[in-house]
Amino acid sequence: MLNPGPAVGQRSVVEDGDPNGPAEPSAPIDGVLDTPEPTAPEDGVDTSVVDTRDQDDAALFQNSAPTPDPLLYQIEDLDPIVDNRLTSRFFRQEPYDPVGIQIGSFVLFPELELGSSYYSNVFHAPNALSDVTLDVVPAARLVSNWSRHALEFSATGGLSFYNQYPIEDDRDYFLETRGRLDITRRANIQALLSRTQAFEDRSALDASSVGTRAKILTDRAEASYNQRFNRLSMQFRGSVTDYAYGNTEDAGVVTNNQDRDYTQYQEAARATWEFKPTFSPFVEVAVNHRDYAEAAQSDGINRTSNGQRYRFGVSFGNTGQILRGEVSLGYGIQTPENARLHPVDGLIIDANATWRVTGLTSVIFNASSDVSETTTTDVGGALYRYAGVEVRHELTNYLVASAGLIYSNQNSQDGVIYDNEFRETLGLEYYANRNWILFARYAHVNFDGVGVPNDYIGDEVHVGVRWRR
Repeated sequence: MLNPGPAVGQRSVVEDGDPNGPAEPSAPIDGVLDTPEPTAPEDGVDTSVVDTRDQDDAALFQNSAPTPDPLLYQIEDLDPIVDNRLTSRFFRQEPYDPVGIQIGSFVLFPELELGSSYYSNVFHAPNALSDVTLDVVPAARLVSNWSRHALEFSATGGLSFYNQYPIEDDRDYFLETRGRLDITRRANIQALLSRTQAFEDRSALDASSVGTRAKILTDRAEASYNQRFNRLSMQFRGSVTDYAYGNTEDAGVVTNNQDRDYTQYQEAARATWEFKPTFSPFVEVAVNHRDYAEAAQSDGINRTSNGQRYRFGVSFGNTGQILRGEVSLGYGIQTPENARLHPVDGLIIDANATWRVTGLTSVIFNASSDVSETTTTDVGGALYRYAGVEVRHELTNYLVASAGLIYSNQNSQDGVIYDNEFRETLGLEYYANRNWILFARYAHVNFDGVGVPNDYIGDEVHVGVRWRR
């Protein structure tokens, strides 16, 4: 299922690389390169200065450039906070990389996922109703293979077919075009256009618990200018994002959700100082304007607001063999233009960091913060925080297990909205070969809202097969 973005309480990853990927090993054994044992030191040589580690283990603890990965994006993050594309697949313990299909000066990476899901609480309600679904997720990326400049097209679909409750069927899609224009070796311009269609999750702030779900169309346009001055890097970016909510219907009564439509304009500047490729502190300042054309039907108040975000963090780069990604802390505030609504502010944390503990185990940490929009009577918004940690471990070369914990909170800071959600996850992936992956995932959800009637628990089970080329 695709996500409409943090503006409706939802959350919506990869990095630069060569789409051609590494050359095939000359003598693979079941897809794994046989690395010889290091030779023993000669007699009389000081063994304290001789590295007797396995070559792969030695490389793990060096900050050398990683092997090119054909799945990684050529185009950098236009907005590291929103894009969340820096987490490297290197840390996902995957034994195979798709090679793609060469099409002229582009490489096509197709993917198809087929599976089935079980939900013990389909409607995220205190009185749980269960159902099973058929899930179909097609995806494709077309990436340029040029020495300068870059162009990328991507498309993803999310289709679900419920057995008893077809009202919950998803018909989601995501389309995106990205480009990078290299002005010099130290300067470039990047831009993107995207469209997302997703049906609102039942647990979103303003979602209806009965009847149909609102269809959300999100159109985004963004551009950034990146300039490097020796150790100092500067990024200036701007974006326009439009959110449009479709009608909902319950027992023949149609609700018009146009009062929830809004457009966000955002500008940001980031300065980064590189002490070394794996340690670069940065500061970022962003401002936004959220423009509503109509007043909310709930209380007659227009939700137009202005916001500021201030962040200080550290980037670990995307080449380290132990630690990659970035983390930041800061302060955010969103102030409604109508004085009847109070501002929403607080500490914000954003992170997309990965730590490879050993050659077999890695830890992935993600966090994000924003102010969610809502038309709840006399409420101007809710501070949204999300944090998740996942541990991935190779049981064998082709079998990867994972376990995770996710916590999210939304707080309107006036006692009206205060929601907590805990999600525990378990996963298992078996890589049958380069093209086929079998997977199973389990999640337990515990939601605690204001007032007992809003609380619910649920279990989810997903099993299926993924094909990629």
